[in-house]
Amino acid sequence: MQKALIIGPNTDNIVKAQKEPFFYNKKEISKRLNLTVQYINAETATEIEQASVNTKADILFLMFQWKETPGVVESTLINIRNSYLGSKRPKIIFIDPFAQSSTRFFNILPYVDFFLKRQCLRDIDQYKEDFIGGSTMTDFIAKTWSYDFDGWHVGSCVPDEHKNRVIPGWNLGTAKKYKKLLTYPKIFRFRQKKNIDIFCRLSLGYKKNREWYCEYRIASVKALEPLKNLYKLATSALFLEDGLISKKQYLSEMKRSRIVFSPFGWGENCWRDFEAICYDCLLIKPDMSHLKTNPNIFIPGETYVPIKWDFSDLEEKCTYYLEHQNEANRIIKNARFQYRKYFTDCDFVNLIGQLIS
Repeated sequence: MQKALIIGPNTDNIVKAQKEPFFYNKKEISKRLNLTVQYINAETATEIEQASVNTKADILFLMFQWKETPGVVESTLINIRNSYLGSKRPKIIFIDPFAQSSTRFFNILPYVDFFLKRQCLRDIDQYKEDFIGGSTMTDFIAKTWSYDFDGWHVGSCVPDEHKNRVIPGWNLGTAKKYKKLLTYPKIFRFRQKKNIDIFCRLSLGYKKNREWYCEYRIASVKALEPLKNLYKLATSALFLEDGLISKKQYLSEMKRSRIVFSPFGWGENCWRDFEAICYDCLLIKPDMSHLKTNPNIFIPGETYVPIKWDFSDLEEKCTYYLEHQNEANRIIKNARFQYRKYFTDCDFVNLIGQLIS
């Protein structure tokens, strides 16, 4: 029996969601992979190092906080590797904390066996490009809205000799709450009446620390305004200081919506994407074809409706699917099937098996 340790923080819902599939798949992982999994809480790089050295583990899944500097993470991994000189070193698998397809941490590639991204660029060679702000998203926003990033950068370069170590791991769609919603027996599912046409409730974070993605989100909601005279919309883009709707109202409105429009934020995908499919809504979203991610609920025209990044065809796409409900229903049904299939096929366990083999 092999042993794996997951070592990292327990600070927020995103980190917790990334750990959950290890534990609701515990029996399957043990049975199929002959692997036991244990979690060790470690909030800082120092604590991660202390928990990683001199273990009898065969695999280390390491999760650092995104606020750690690339230099600190690199030196920590070097120290962990050096602690095993003269003895068998465990396989080191790094779980990247950044929401974007880019990251500041590609400098650690020489010291890990795999580098897992929630979503990564389909063309790995794109990571060599000098994007403004460090990502395809930030580069687009800078060039389309003339936004000045003033040196802010969330990118790093992938060297050719290590690019095969960068792979899509698993995204927020693997959270236990979504698995429950998707696999709940159909007879017990309560389908609410769809009396809202388009849902798009967005947070802009704190006004006093206005971030770059705010301009994009504000523009996305404005792009829906021409539809207000014909359809019922539940839309807003608000700063936290101005007060957001409650989580209860947020979910109630989404469940009653025919379309969920989900623009990019810090990263390309978010909780809203997966909630939309769980609640039988049509997901409309900026084109995701540049990415690889799992579960992959972003198959154009099959599981979601892609639009241009500048929202120029958003009004047209929303109108078409609101007027062609049968087409919308086909995509909604297929999206739920494909998403549920990720769990029923144990794709997470399959991935772990590939990583440790």
